[in-house]
Amino acid sequence: MKTWTVAVSLLVLVVGLLLPQAARAQEEKLRVQVEVVLVSKKGSEVQPPELQKMKETFQRQNFNFTSFKRLSQQTVEVGQRKPTEVRLPNGVNVSLELKQLQGDVATLRVVVPQLSAMDVELGREGSVYQRAGKHVGGELILVLSSPSAK
Repeated sequence: MKTWTVAVSLLVLVVGLLLPQAARAQEEKLRVQVEVVLVSKKGSEVQPPELQKMKETFQRQNFNFTSFKRLSQQTVEVGQRKPTEVRLPNGVNVSLELKQLQGDVATLRVVVPQLSAMDVELGREGSVYQRAGKHVGGELILVLSSPSAK
């Protein structure tokens, strides 16, 4: 009986030590809304109308684009171990990787091949704009935000 008690105690101790490691081993993930917007200086189209706010932000920053058109919108899950790929209309695969999640702020690594690789901070509110290359006479802009921010 004493051997059985010692064995159970050891098992409880080992499980108690391994559970925190198993919990840490679980990858943190973040849901990110990814919009691909084509901006250009041709025309004055703003589609959908929600992009008017983006147009005003760009005008305040002296980016004189006049046309804003959403080409796609999706929500992706971004983790720390393997980058999440997002295919753009210009054939480029952008990768997103969660670098850090601290409180309400996530640090994401955004890699646009042959253009840029940078870390951006994404909160529960607002959006991050990232240039993603040329496409049919304009520029592609990634709009990254928390799905709850919309």
